[in-house]
Amino acid sequence: QNKADAIVGKWMKTPKETLSIEVFKSGDIYRGKIDWSNDAAKKPLGYLILDKMRYNKDKEVWEGGKIHDPSSGKSYSALVRIKDDGVLEVHGYIGMKFLGSKRYFKRVE
Repeated sequence: QNKADAIVGKWMKTPKETLSIEVFKSGDIYRGKIDWSNDAAKKPLGYLILDKMRYNKDKEVWEGGKIHDPSSGKSYSALVRIKDDGVLEVHGYIGMKFLGSKRYFKRVE
């Protein structure tokens, strides 16, 4: 499989396992939806949490898309990468990349 598709699959939030997302490919963009949640009222199943991500092979990141916060309804710019230890790092930010917050996910078999 090519590096761009490494993001595809199911991912569990870590260290608190309160959410899992399923990332899938749609044309040449990548999207992620909520697959499981410990609080379906705030984080409904099937909610499109990650959208319009494109792989940048030079930087080995997925970028240019949005992360949607189901609790607030707000959307943020998103940058996603897979760290050397295999952990998925999802960075949501407004404006400057050094601001914002990061969430981490581990692959679910």
